[in-house]
Amino acid sequence: MNTKHPFFIILLLIAAVLPTSFAQDNTQVGLPEGAIARLGKGGINIMRFSPDGKHLAVGTTISVWLYNVESGKEIVLNQESVGYFHTLAFSSDGKILATDGFTDPAVHLWDLETGSKLSSFPLPKTFGLSALAFSEDNKKLIGLGMQEMIEWDIETEQQIKKKQFSNSQSTVAFAKNGKTFVSGDFIDRKIQIRLWDPIRGSFGDVFKQKPKSALERAISDLLGRDLNDKKVSKGVQAIALSPDGKIVGSAHDDNIVRLWDAVTGTERVSLKGHTEAINVVAFSSDSTLLASGDEDSTIILWNVRRGRRIAILKGHKGNIKALTFSPADNRLLASGSADGTIRFWNTKTGKETSIFANRHPEYILDIAFSTDNTMLFSASSNVYIDLWNVQTGNFISSNFLSQREEFYAYAFSKDASLFASHETDVSIKAEKAEYDYRVIEYEPEKKTRLLKLPDGREIGRFPQEAKTFAFSPNNKILAAYTEHGRIELWDINARKKMFGWIVEESFFRHLVFSTDNRVLAAYGHETPTQLWDVSNKQEITPDNIKEVSALAFSPDSSFFALKNSMGIEIWQVTRTNIQKHKTISFEAKQGYGHVLIFSPDGRILLFPKLKEGQHLIQLWDVDTSKDLTSLHSGHTSYIETLTFSHDDKILASGSLDGTVLLWDWEKIISKAKENGGK
Repeated sequence: MNTKHPFFIILLLIAAVLPTSFAQDNTQVGLPEGAIARLGKGGINIMRFSPDGKHLAVGTTISVWLYNVESGKEIVLNQESVGYFHTLAFSSDGKILATDGFTDPAVHLWDLETGSKLSSFPLPKTFGLSALAFSEDNKKLIGLGMQEMIEWDIETEQQIKKKQFSNSQSTVAFAKNGKTFVSGDFIDRKIQIRLWDPIRGSFGDVFKQKPKSALERAISDLLGRDLNDKKVSKGVQAIALSPDGKIVGSAHDDNIVRLWDAVTGTERVSLKGHTEAINVVAFSSDSTLLASGDEDSTIILWNVRRGRRIAILKGHKGNIKALTFSPADNRLLASGSADGTIRFWNTKTGKETSIFANRHPEYILDIAFSTDNTMLFSASSNVYIDLWNVQTGNFISSNFLSQREEFYAYAFSKDASLFASHETDVSIKAEKAEYDYRVIEYEPEKKTRLLKLPDGREIGRFPQEAKTFAFSPNNKILAAYTEHGRIELWDINARKKMFGWIVEESFFRHLVFSTDNRVLAAYGHETPTQLWDVSNKQEITPDNIKEVSALAFSPDSSFFALKNSMGIEIWQVTRTNIQKHKTISFEAKQGYGHVLIFSPDGRILLFPKLKEGQHLIQLWDVDTSKDLTSLHSGHTSYIETLTFSHDDKILASGSLDGTVLLWDWEKIISKAKENGGK
């Protein structure tokens, strides 16, 4: 059955949470030189309410956002730079917020009355921060890593204590007073939960599970194995300590939530109800409720005293990333999801009260400009297409494509009028193989959907399980690499298969058309690079072409470039043959991913690279083989796509940090020429 998914318009929240003098333009967060705007606010990692429940702090893949709960107004705390934030803590008086900075190894303190940074405490490069907590008098700050603790004096801004622990902890949670914390290990194949006193440096014994009942023991003896041994690791995936310090809640990769007595260290009850991996657990401020969220967009509320399920909260369209209760009102639960939204829930009724915020998409996979260059479309991993205003950088609307969890294959047409979509259900199983990693299973759709943009209307389906797509520039052909080792070409208007080729089966192949629609190229990791002349259905792959990581055609289709670990090869294409033109050599493995594009005039090649933890966009001059410049991209994760606007004035980069950056191409080129290359 074909289902139409109309766009829904969501009002923007762009005013400030504090006085209007602190109002900020969210599109200008951490812009590097040459960038015009940032679209999106980064994927959600963590959320915390202020002690009075009036503000909600959200740590994302690029920044920390502070929302006014009553008005919905917002500010971003670190306007000048970006970072990957996954740890937050409010002082007990609500005046200071402590944050980490993954790409900036330091702990930052923020004055919430002015929105300004108070101070920063550097972290050792080897210190992986797991949690932060203030002392009861707010004079000290404690930071926990996997095997060590650091304590700072806030007034003097000095480190006053550092302690190593003999036992590591992968996931931790502080008590409300910051005096104790609970730790769990998701790597160990057994449940390893301990209660720690970080000030004294003491820790308790490993918590003990409930003994098996007589019936369980009898069945285990009969079957010759432990009933609890389901060939799964029961490592701790998420953990929380109740505000009263009496109960520990933990989530495990057997999809079970367990409640423990923090005093005796014994298991009280196992809570079963989740069918997918659990990402986060959180207690209400009075310690009577526990919320747990999983990969299947499901939130479950539990009664802690009775050990029973109260409600199942459904509404998100992506996996649950963060949960937090308001300290001022147990009826208010906030949830953050990979679908890019923060939602508020009434825990008494089990009903969603509002979609509190949006524009937190996760993992930008592909982008495309409209033909008039006024709009940009972005596809996120959570099966959303977002629409942005290029001139203002403002979010316009969002189109949710499917109840499926992720894109399995996807592609925009060059003019952004069409989108090919193949979704999948992603199931993270509890079963373990030889190593301590989750086993991820994909269940792709049996058909590919063709959507018309901007309204997201489905206009056709193709009966195939595709791994990757490419539209011909004239929008007449959709090429797909299928599950069965075939490359198939489909007539878009007639909705019929034209022809195809059997190729060596591989995990993945990228497809790209030449700009004149004549040549189709296929390439990928550990996969032979092949080219075909679509007009006569013949393979035209040169004999001496090698495996490559990226391939791009020049704007006039007279050349194509190949990138591998040794450099870039430029090949000349004519009607009669293909021959190598030149080689640009540089440091091996300088670039990453499959992204490679020509500038609009065909004289520069662009691709992303990683250097000293920084994600850069590299520019190479094709004629002179010179390294022109490396743009500091302003992204905190891998760049998945680069594209130019149709008027050649704007370069757009999309990243797994959940944001798109728009660049002034003329300024970038002018600056590169001024520097004269390297």
